Amino acid sequence: MKKKKKLPIQSIAILLGLTIILPIIVWSLPKIQEWRKAAAGKPADIIIDTARPGGIIKADLWQNFSQGGEEAKDMLAPVISEVADLKPKLIRIDHLFDHHVKVNGNQYDFSQLDNAVNSILQTGAKPMLSLSYMPQSLSKDNNVTSEPKDWSSWRKLVAAAVSRYSGKNGLNIDGVYYEVWNEPDLFGNWHYGREKNYLNLYQQTLTAVQGLSNVNSFKIGGPATTGFYPNWIKALLSFCHQKQLRIDFVSWHRYTENIPDYSQDFEKLNRILTDYPEFFSIERIITEFGPDSENSPWYDQQIGAIHSLSAVISLIGKVHRIFTFEIKDGPDPAGNLYWGRWGLLTHESKGVVKKPRYFAYQFLNQIDGLPRLPLDGEGTWVSAIAVKDGAKIKILAVNYDPKEKNYQSVPITLKNLVPGDYQVKTNYFMGRETIVNETINENSVTRSLILPPNSAAIIEWIKI
Repeated sequence: MKKKKKLPIQSIAILLGLTIILPIIVWSLPKIQEWRKAAAGKPADIIIDTARPGGIIKADLWQNFSQGGEEAKDMLAPVISEVADLKPKLIRIDHLFDHHVKVNGNQYDFSQLDNAVNSILQTGAKPMLSLSYMPQSLSKDNNVTSEPKDWSSWRKLVAAAVSRYSGKNGLNIDGVYYEVWNEPDLFGNWHYGREKNYLNLYQQTLTAVQGLSNVNSFKIGGPATTGFYPNWIKALLSFCHQKQLRIDFVSWHRYTENIPDYSQDFEKLNRILTDYPEFFSIERIITEFGPDSENSPWYDQQIGAIHSLSAVISLIGKVHRIFTFEIKDGPDPAGNLYWGRWGLLTHESKGVVKKPRYFAYQFLNQIDGLPRLPLDGEGTWVSAIAVKDGAKIKILAVNYDPKEKNYQSVPITLKNLVPGDYQVKTNYFMGRETIVNETINENSVTRSLILPPNSAAIIEWIKI
């Protein structure tokens, strides 16, 4: 009789390992499937009720633009006609007091800022003036992001500026927006709970304007931080509540590739505002937005345009205004045509080339002023908005995918449609247009829209 061989030590270790690992694997399989499903995302299946038009879509949301201060001059003058074609409502500029206004004691030369403001007016927009930065002659340490030597000098400067542009004896502009500083958490390292204190800056600025007379209506607010920081917003609202200070809007900047971030900021702000009912109807404004706060190739590519379209759709009916940063590139030290700067347009030294993001805003303008239709079935990547234009149904659908992998055939169902003959026009963003005629005999119809990654299209059903 043969003796049973003993299992080698290695085999025993393997068996013991399997005894431990197998239950974990069995437990993990459903989880892995869930993770894979989550990673796969949710495909869109769009359903639109064509018989229930709602509120009007207003381009006030997206027809706002910010211009940076790469040059200490009127940067908009060379591109007025191109900007006017975007039908801007508000144009924001900063570097007012360190670039555009010459300060000599209590004497101010506004001529250069006048030029910049007049260029804004020529585009058809009103100005949003970011009250920044500190003139060196007023700064306590010659730094343009520092506090003034004395606050009375700041108050006099602010009062003079607001009188100049909103005053009926000045440029007499109605509806100017004034934003107290630009990115105070970055430019100057201001704080809301200690020195140097942004809340003091805000109060001093309010003191400068609250006694002005013979001025047109204007709006003032802040804090224009580099991101949405709840503690900054809470501190400012609480301060205005306690001191009974005027605040017409809250503002912040948001640079992110992740579209849900924009809506999440809005939801956080709403939760904050429930504690301050007197401010609940305050304007909510993102005064700079884009996919990246740094230079990025996206700013030269179609994916940057699709990001803009997707972000706007996500914010319709939520915030009041968003400002695209920026209108025009600064000068290109590298000598290249494109190099990932933020502009919708290249610098005039490169011939003022319109980048894809520029055309995204013209694309959006096609839904301006039209009643919104109820829409369900957006997915992880595909978002959409539907409107009604008389007997015409129009759908803007966007497939935004930073990984550039999601290719979808999106079912679009129109419910409560009036039967009859229709012309169906499909216009792809920066692409082809197709037109077909069809007879629809039912009051519901489903058609598919092919959307490759980072593409968009407007489909119109036109009754003929």
